[in-house]
Amino acid sequence: MATDPWQRHADAVARLAASYDAIPGDAPVRLAKSTTNLFRVRSASSAPGLDVSGLTGVIDIDAEARTAEVQGMCTYEDLVDATLPHGLIPLVVPQLRTITLGGAVTGLGIESTSFRNGLPHESVLEMDVFTGAGEVVTTRPGDDLFDAFPNSYGSLGYATRLRISLEQVPAYVALHHVRFDDAALMAKTIAEITETGEYDGQPVDGLDGVAFAPGELYLTLARWTD
Repeated sequence: MATDPWQRHADAVARLAASYDAIPGDAPVRLAKSTTNLFRVRSASSAPGLDVSGLTGVIDIDAEARTAEVQGMCTYEDLVDATLPHGLIPLVVPQLRTITLGGAVTGLGIESTSFRNGLPHESVLEMDVFTGAGEVVTTRPGDDLFDAFPNSYGSLGYATRLRISLEQVPAYVALHHVRFDDAALMAKTIAEITETGEYDGQPVDGLDGVAFAPGELYLTLARWTD
């Protein structure tokens, strides 16, 4: 096995292409993976799938540029484990730890930092997409393929590599829970936090909310701190 991460990635893409070539032309195409984040029962399939077993890691991290080269099937759990030692995290980290970066981009994702950082695909700088033609296409913001890829759910291809932006993060998170008895007031507060990035004079880095009843609603405000 190659020791250079870029060569390992190239070998994994070659295996992916070979597995695609082995699928009959009239057969459906699917990922051959054992994990799922669907909250429903899905019938097992015996049809051959795409070999993405070698596309589960982080290829490289540039701490100075605050970017990471990540394989499409890398989970956010593994991605954050790789970036945190550098004091960095992805701009958006979905709650379910086994969500993959490629899945969050092609199927969309959201989390508590989205009010300031958008959705996962908005911090992608470049990606390689394995298309139905059996080709790997490198695409960037502004390209038709790149701009159409979010929310395409694999219909345009699968991301094999993504270059993403990272942001600095300190060691701790301070949480502040704010109760509301009026949904309109809470919505107004969310809009104000989104516009200013602050609440009661304090910066807000993460924003989440829950309603237990019409008159019992909470905002959870996160602030990065040392």
